Amino acid sequence: MVLEPEQTLVGNTARESIQLPARVRLGLATRLSLALVSAVAFVFITAFYYDYRQSHQHMLGNVNAAIAGLSSAIIGNLQGILADVTDVASELAQAVEQGKDIEALRAVAVDAIMDSSYCNMAMVTLDSQSGAASSQTQAQRLNCRYWHSKVVCNMTRTAVNREPMVQAPSSKALKQAVWSEPFLDANSGEAVSAYIASIYRMEDGARVKVGVVSAELPLSSLAAAIQRLRIFETGYVFILSSDGRYLAHLDTQKDMSETIFDVARFQKNQELLAIGRRMIRGETGFAAFWSPYLQKPARIYFTPLPGTGWSIGVVFGEEELFANLQTLAREVLLIGSVGLLLLLALVVLIVRRFTRPLLVLTEKSAAIAGGDLEVAIPPPRIYDEVGVLTQSFADMRQALRQQLDILAGARAAQARIDNELKIARAIQDSFLPRDPVGLAAQGGLEIATWFEPAREVGGDLFQCFWLADGRLFLCIGDVSGKGVPAALMMAVTTTLVKAMAATTPDPADVLAQVNRELCILNERLLFVTFFAAALHPKTGVMTFGNAGHNPPLIRHTDGSVEFMRMAPELVLGVESDWSYASAALRLPPGDMLLLYTDGVTEAMNIAGECFDSWRLLEVCRAPDITQPRQLIERVIAAVALHVGSAEQSDDLTLLAVAHPNSPR
Repeated sequence: MVLEPEQTLVGNTARESIQLPARVRLGLATRLSLALVSAVAFVFITAFYYDYRQSHQHMLGNVNAAIAGLSSAIIGNLQGILADVTDVASELAQAVEQGKDIEALRAVAVDAIMDSSYCNMAMVTLDSQSGAASSQTQAQRLNCRYWHSKVVCNMTRTAVNREPMVQAPSSKALKQAVWSEPFLDANSGEAVSAYIASIYRMEDGARVKVGVVSAELPLSSLAAAIQRLRIFETGYVFILSSDGRYLAHLDTQKDMSETIFDVARFQKNQELLAIGRRMIRGETGFAAFWSPYLQKPARIYFTPLPGTGWSIGVVFGEEELFANLQTLAREVLLIGSVGLLLLLALVVLIVRRFTRPLLVLTEKSAAIAGGDLEVAIPPPRIYDEVGVLTQSFADMRQALRQQLDILAGARAAQARIDNELKIARAIQDSFLPRDPVGLAAQGGLEIATWFEPAREVGGDLFQCFWLADGRLFLCIGDVSGKGVPAALMMAVTTTLVKAMAATTPDPADVLAQVNRELCILNERLLFVTFFAAALHPKTGVMTFGNAGHNPPLIRHTDGSVEFMRMAPELVLGVESDWSYASAALRLPPGDMLLLYTDGVTEAMNIAGECFDSWRLLEVCRAPDITQPRQLIERVIAAVALHVGSAEQSDDLTLLAVAHPNSPR
């Protein structure tokens, strides 16, 4: 059986079709115009962004200063309200310090409350036994309240603990005055905050506490004061107590028990939570946050209210702060966009005027690329860069016509060569055995072959034919080089071998006679490695000779594999008087003999690594090989796997024969 790879010769036309380029979708003029306008747009946008950011920061600084000034005015207004209440407490404290009796103190309280615009209740608590040693005293409490356009006072007595406070002398009547957290007045039910201060009197050279005075401020007065304030369109002011409770807010539904921290935690507003902490610490600052009341981004300025422990916050929407700036920015962007469009139109007109010759040249070059070398290229009007390019295209068209004529002739010559090589391949195939399987079957042998040249024709050869004495003559060889010279040498060698073997029974003598003839005919100084053997199909005795060829491989019936031991000897076609040694061995029944060329062991992969002899041994040891055809198929598959995508470097030839009675 001859296993040969399928080869197909495809003829090339004289001129291959040329793919036309797609119509230019975005021309040079358009791209150049867009590039110029894009550069201008980039500069414009960069300058606009920088100016916008600077204006933003400058406006923010001005607003900070304005809000700080506004807050000072608000604080002044609120301090006026608070002073109205503290004045009531101060007048009562001075009256007690001056030693006025209870009736006189009542009159002072009535006058003070009537004169006050915001205070609706005042209370004085006095120790009736000031200076006594007992710690339990009867305290007098004067409670005066504004009720239905008049002041109503009542006096009560109650038992209280009395602990004198002795301090260094001071001219101040009030000491450690505080504003209370908001609470509901027991009588009116109104939310109020009380101003509370201790009353002192000099006794025996010591300053002793003799009572406490308090004056209440309705929180509605603070709410009314801040509701009259307008910060931009939606801005507002609120007041926090020392523990974060809302004393006054634009939202009148705020519960006085609710703190800023309750609101922040409920809405998961970390910015508001941080602002609340800073406010109760008495800090002054400016911050951005999400306003729960406005339901939009806002900014707040906060500062403490002196003498109270409270803090005020001035809130305004961020969009209102930068409304004018954003309006101006939109106008600038609109004007800039219109300007860029006008600039783009002008640039396109100018660039197209200068690139019109290039457009004409592009159309002509597309026609040339399509194969129309007769297209007329108009001569340039001005010899600038475009004019020089136009003239170069005209010269190129003429040179291309000449090159295509040369190429057409070269392709015709190549077609003739390809046809001749095809004929040469057919001739070379005729030198190979036509039906080695049927030939070997005449003597009960089984043969398989493989021949794959590296080029169209190769220098490898093999033969098998019956001798007159009933033996099968087997030979394989490899001519140095590749291509046509090697193929011619192969044909000559094959012819000589068949002629000499017909009259010479010993393969070694055949090698000697062929060598003498090749040395005479070998003008190109080629040489041939060659192995020849004569196998008796019944006894298995094989006589052989070798001329520098790879040692054949024997696969025994037990699966073991070995190379034949023999002297390498000299190759054919080098020394005409060389004599070759003859040797013999017996091939037991079931054994297989594999002849091959160095195209098998020297097959290289892309890394330059050869297949080598040890890999050949490993492949031939496969336990499931029972026929020569299987043996060759395994070797060819292993070589192909090793070579991979690398190009075939040498001719590939194998011949395998099995002795009679081999396992089927």
